[in-house]
Amino acid sequence: MKKPTILIVTSTKTVSNTFEENLQMFFGSKIDIDTYYEKLPLDEKLIHKADLILLSNPVLEEELRKINLHIPLMVARRSVLIARLEQLLDLPANTKILLVSNSKKVTSDSIDVLHAFGFGHLTLIPYIPGVTNSEQAENLDLAITFGQPELVPKHIRRTINLENRPIDLTTMLDIAGLLNLSLENAHFYTAGFFRDFVKIGRNLSFSIQNEKKLTKKLDSVLNAVHEGIIGLDEKGIITLINEDAYQILQLPSINFIGKHYREILPDFQINETYLDQKEQLDNLFQINNRSLLVSKVPLILTKQLVGLVITFQDVTRVQRMEQEIRRKSTELGLTTKYSFDHIIGDSPLIISAKQKAVRLAKSDYTVLITGENGTGKEVFAQAIHTSSERKEGPFVAVNFAGLTETLIESELFGYEGGAFTGARKEGKMGLFELAHNGTIFMDEIGDASLSIQASLLRVLQERQVMRVGGNKIIPINVRVIAATNKNLYQMMQEGTFREDLYYRLNVLPLQIPSLRERKQDLFILIDSFLTLNKRDLIFRTDIKSLLINYNWPGNIRELESFIHYLMVIVEGNVVTENHIPNQILLSQKKVNSSDNSLSEIEETLLYLKTGNFIEDYKSILQILWICKKREKSVGRGIIQEMLPYSLSDSQLRHRLSVLNKAKCIKVGIKKQGTEMTEMGVEIFNRLNV
Repeated sequence: MKKPTILIVTSTKTVSNTFEENLQMFFGSKIDIDTYYEKLPLDEKLIHKADLILLSNPVLEEELRKINLHIPLMVARRSVLIARLEQLLDLPANTKILLVSNSKKVTSDSIDVLHAFGFGHLTLIPYIPGVTNSEQAENLDLAITFGQPELVPKHIRRTINLENRPIDLTTMLDIAGLLNLSLENAHFYTAGFFRDFVKIGRNLSFSIQNEKKLTKKLDSVLNAVHEGIIGLDEKGIITLINEDAYQILQLPSINFIGKHYREILPDFQINETYLDQKEQLDNLFQINNRSLLVSKVPLILTKQLVGLVITFQDVTRVQRMEQEIRRKSTELGLTTKYSFDHIIGDSPLIISAKQKAVRLAKSDYTVLITGENGTGKEVFAQAIHTSSERKEGPFVAVNFAGLTETLIESELFGYEGGAFTGARKEGKMGLFELAHNGTIFMDEIGDASLSIQASLLRVLQERQVMRVGGNKIIPINVRVIAATNKNLYQMMQEGTFREDLYYRLNVLPLQIPSLRERKQDLFILIDSFLTLNKRDLIFRTDIKSLLINYNWPGNIRELESFIHYLMVIVEGNVVTENHIPNQILLSQKKVNSSDNSLSEIEETLLYLKTGNFIEDYKSILQILWICKKREKSVGRGIIQEMLPYSLSDSQLRHRLSVLNKAKCIKVGIKKQGTEMTEMGVEIFNRLNV
């Protein structure tokens, strides 16, 4: 469905930027925006694209009406930036101020808005350069402007720039109604307004004369905060105190407003804060046999101390809250157990994978982890999350191989109450919602059906979900880490995995090596498992050789199960052949049956060592191993380019011929290229031990 396009037409670029930011904050990705702030007439290409033309003032509307456009025109009603109004609070009543703008209508509207916000006690004199008689401004030294300081007369000593006026909420609602857009983001747009209002309210509590009246108005807010709050003036007199402060300090039921802080806070070391005027956060104090976490914040106005705000909490309550949060997070499975310290091994492959993962953790892009079953893909995923900027957020894991087609959509996206038979009456939050501001780990993504793939693609593109049976769009902020043991590229070629989803997921690829490719880590891992289980086992030389020669198709997961088996079956602490499972013993017989070819290559390599050719074989096998990981075969030309040093064509042919006879490589017919065999992987591992 095509997104509606809004064309912003303003007189200046700065106003255009303000409008664009406002619309993006309110409507996000639901609209497209074009801007125009040059002289009329409009560019016809922009007109044909637009579904609505939004104007900054009525003068522009009058000019555009002459063109007789068939596109809706709307003049934006505009508010003010509340935070900027704080500059007007200290101005005495009846102060004469020049209000500067570029049109009579805008100036009049700006004065009306300031009066509506409670600044009717100021005398605002409209001024439009080139229109207003300059004599009206001669005796004034203060001016107000909304983002147009360049229009202020040069003799004005002080200019208060209230910045460009944002689009009013009512205009946003009109746009939503005209273009049939949803209003889920309305609270985000108004949040900034109320945040600035609260900020001004807090500052006013110590600066305006009727602070007692304001304190009463703020009582309901202060008492809703579950921590003690006490406000002092510059002399240490208590100006406000909330109910939690009474309870935490176990104070009698009398009014302490107007009393000195020494009567109730003798142990808070408040005098030090008055002297050094430095903020002190989260200091621990023992008061009435209770541990309190105390913060003291001095209030500075025009470089003068005007008061102090003291907040405090009972440490035991903070600890209970933390324990409850941890308990609930653990129940939901939203925590991680692993970091990069849990990834063990000294082999070049695992060190390289770990270093790459550390770099990937620093970004916020999607990661696709590939590797065989049991290699530790989820350990890497958790480690990436733990080292990322989202580490304080949830980590939510979902395994697509373990969910049925009927359940997976409701699990991922949640459902509204009564969406289907058996659904919870109150509905349920989906995994994507649970992962908001954190990471979602999608394991075995290759097992997702095509229909679910389409839904996932939409979520990854739009970063929003809709619950099953619902009609409301829910924005989400998650990082995606996917994992699979399948060849998604091949599945994409076969049509069983969506191409667009593949490229959405494969932004930061990470390949995890199998255990047989990093056998030098085998006994490092074994020692780690034994230490973790506080058990000591001794492996004879023949047993070590047996385990080294085994391919470990189940990777680290199989190795861990094998160690658990030994801890149960071995009565002493010496592992013998009688303790080794049959599948490992049988695999050794297969290795022994191929000893001839193996000894042949060993003899050949031993012979070549005298001619200093062993490094050539290692380099060639290194290149072919990299290509094997990418599931590609390569020709001699590519091998020659990738070699760290130069070999002639005849020299390279000879080296490849020897490796081919030793069954380390397989040379394709014509242009099929050369690829590494399992025997080659084994020899390569031995050469690098």
